[in-house]
Amino acid sequence: MKLFLIRHPKPDVVPGMCYGKTDLSLPESWQEKANDVSLWLGVRLEGETVYQHSPLQRASLLGRYLNPNSISENELVELDFGEWEGVFWKDIPRAEIEDWSNNLQFGAPHKGESLDNVRQRLSHWWERQKLIKADNLVVVAHSGVIKVLVSMLCNWSLSESYRIDVGFCSVTELSVQGDYITLKRLGAGDWVAI
Repeated sequence: MKLFLIRHPKPDVVPGMCYGKTDLSLPESWQEKANDVSLWLGVRLEGETVYQHSPLQRASLLGRYLNPNSISENELVELDFGEWEGVFWKDIPRAEIEDWSNNLQFGAPHKGESLDNVRQRLSHWWERQKLIKADNLVVVAHSGVIKVLVSMLCNWSLSESYRIDVGFCSVTELSVQGDYITLKRLGAGDWVAI
């Protein structure tokens, strides 16, 4: 099975604001990028394809644009930043950010989720996906979710997942053959060559 992890389009948000599970809208121009993603996928998908997306509208709009039958999966929602949601990064106490950066895998000074919490919910989701007999699984989600999934599936350190660059509307592709997983492309947002 080919696994395509797609980050949602850039949301309509004030630059510098911390957001994770906050349900943000998309600017009116979002369909331009969505069309690029659709064209890119269209020449690469062969066989049966299952589409899934996060329930947050910035992902669900793209998921349903790519396929009206795309399935909403609650486990694909972005990291919950708790008390930091909707706060500008510059206004978050530096000591709290440093505390988090010193323990990225298990820390949650924001009183939301740790990366390990996200990994746990995605592990449950992944166990169900391994039962899918389709040729392709297209997933529209979020930067944090994609970073954790790639780290988890490739057996990379979760505490280093922040190093993975996942641009808006980028595609990360993995090949899944049973328990053997190969990273084919790590989307960084500059992939569209149409």
